[in-house]
Amino acid sequence: SLLTNTATGSTLTPKFRALSAAALGTNTVVATVSAKKIRVVQWIATTVAANNFKWQSHGGTDITGLFYSSGAGGGAGGAYNPLGHFETTAGEALDINLSVATTVGGSLVYVEV
Repeated sequence: SLLTNTATGSTLTPKFRALSAAALGTNTVVATVSAKKIRVVQWIATTVAANNFKWQSHGGTDITGLFYSSGAGGGAGGAYNPLGHFETTAGEALDINLSVATTVGGSLVYVEV
């Protein structure tokens, strides 16, 4: 289904992305879109081992608090929310920041605003 940007009346098309990150620190999940914010409307992330993670706007600005996973199969997520769970600064990529170098997988749905 399509969403509408109430400020401009334009149609927002949901985009789908697999999440696969494993490096300690910053991992880019969605690349920069010139002059656009990346607004996440649904997401899930699971870990293969204990790991803490947070979402960031590229450059290190936290856009969520820290999520804690105590081991394999742990994780967090947000059900579909047309208003969005979090968004980047305009013109910045969406990153996930990991506390340890273990695999985090999942998926997300986002729109560019």
